[in-house]
Amino acid sequence: MSEPEEPRPEPEESAKSPESGSEATPAGTSVGTSAGTPADSSDPAPRPPSPAVLAIGFIIIALLGVIVAQMLFSNTGSSDTSDSPLVKSLQADIDTANAALNRQRISMGLEPLAGLEYAESADEVARRLEEDARLLASIAKSFEDLLKKREAELDEANAQTVAALKEQQRLRDMVDAANRELREALMDASASTTLKADLERAQSTIRALQDEVDRLRAAPIDLNRQLAECQSARSLLEEELATLRARLSEASLFASSESELLKEGVALFQALRKLQNKTPSELADAYSRFGVELGANVLRTCTFETGKATVPPELEDLLVQIPREAPPGSMLFVVGYASETGNVDSNRELSSDRATAVARVLDAAKETGQKVQAAYLGQTKRFDRDIPERNQIVEIWQIVPPGLR
Repeated sequence: MSEPEEPRPEPEESAKSPESGSEATPAGTSVGTSAGTPADSSDPAPRPPSPAVLAIGFIIIALLGVIVAQMLFSNTGSSDTSDSPLVKSLQADIDTANAALNRQRISMGLEPLAGLEYAESADEVARRLEEDARLLASIAKSFEDLLKKREAELDEANAQTVAALKEQQRLRDMVDAANRELREALMDASASTTLKADLERAQSTIRALQDEVDRLRAAPIDLNRQLAECQSARSLLEEELATLRARLSEASLFASSESELLKEGVALFQALRKLQNKTPSELADAYSRFGVELGANVLRTCTFETGKATVPPELEDLLVQIPREAPPGSMLFVVGYASETGNVDSNRELSSDRATAVARVLDAAKETGQKVQAAYLGQTKRFDRDIPERNQIVEIWQIVPPGLR
């Protein structure tokens, strides 16, 4: 039977806090402390293991050495393991590791671990080593997660840096634009001298005008007299202008020859002149064709008493309604006729006066864009061959230009 095993230090006890007994290995604390330091964004290389991790590694190696030694001495049946050089060497290593661990705990502000007696079996030690291995794996996983977090923070910092560079470029562009505007302003400064000279000339002109106004104000009686003379002269000029307009209107209102006709009435005048000595049926047929071919239609026929050219009031009331019913842009063409009885010159003058009188009423009542003109076609008996007085009439034609039909 082998000798009782010499008490061995428990590795798990070294990882427990003296106050609470919960597992909080110095290695994990050291790793967490080092991980809490921000990672260098420019050098992502892994950090070297902390002294606490190295101490735990030494303890594990030492314990493994103790286990191997126990197994060897158990198999060889040695009766004195405490005097073995190997055991003494391993015990020294364990003491050295414990001392290093306590120094590390003291530097971290933790209480040092008291010396412990190890009397656990090899299985218990193996289980504790396995638990320590799992704890180390968990710590490594935590360290890896923390490293990923630091990398994410680094990416975010890089994104912020890129945004800051873009903002810097935008500010530089604004500065460049401001510099360009400043240069343009400096270039425009050369034009300020010219503007200043123009302003001085304008001010001089204003002063001269003000002096003239002051001078004119000093003689109001003379100005009033001049103003009265100007107003009187203006009234005379307006009267002469009205007279001239009336004469011009009268002259253009009656066309004494075909050359004086408005262009809208020339074709109708020529067609009417060709109807001399036509029968009433031929005359009616021709009037129907004029509506289609020339856009001309008879709106009214006015009969006058023998020897008279005055428009009666009742006829004038009817005449003023005709322009209101005619389309805009149309022409009202008044054609005067005379019978074949009596003097030719007298008949021409009387018939022209009748056509002009009717045209004058229509011209006064015409709408905007309408035209009015009168003409004398001559002696005729086309309207009645037996009663000459029925040929002493005035026809009012409406002519609609082709573009308005």
